[in-house]
Amino acid sequence: MSIRPAAAQDAAALAEIQVNSYRTAYAGLMPAGYLAHFSLEEQEQDWRDLLAEPAGDILLVAETGGEIAGYAVGRPGPVEELPEGAYDAELVSLHVRWELQKRGTGRALVRAMAQALHSQGCTSLALFVLAGNPACAFYERLGGQRVGEKRWTVPASEAGTLDDFDFEVVETAYAWPQIATLSRA
Repeated sequence: MSIRPAAAQDAAALAEIQVNSYRTAYAGLMPAGYLAHFSLEEQEQDWRDLLAEPAGDILLVAETGGEIAGYAVGRPGPVEELPEGAYDAELVSLHVRWELQKRGTGRALVRAMAQALHSQGCTSLALFVLAGNPACAFYERLGGQRVGEKRWTVPASEAGTLDDFDFEVVETAYAWPQIATLSRA
């Protein structure tokens, strides 16, 4: 397995991983109608746009056997939803192909992201994960400490559900006060 910065030609694979990951990892945590509204075409275009004009985020992909196995997005800078100045970097997203999970890909991506953020001067890291997501146990095994939560509502106009209702999302915050320890995990 190798980890490298994402490139424009990765957009289709990133979209496939993202959409499939949402539909499997978030099943039962979010309405099925909401998860169904994510299309490969729209997500691929979003990735193309992001890769064409990066906004300071770091996007890494794990590649195995010539195939993109997963990706991580990191963002240097204060994590706004947590106490001011508490954490100076965020792991915005981490997704690994379902069939390739539990093989070290996620751990390798987190480690590489921590190293990349640390090289930019970041000293701590936080992330948010859907409450109830099995990934919570993964972050705890990596030494993540629960430090808070945030709640937000997806309006019916964005939910795209057949019942056309708002729904609340609860995310748990995990953090590593010393990013250097995570980069060695």
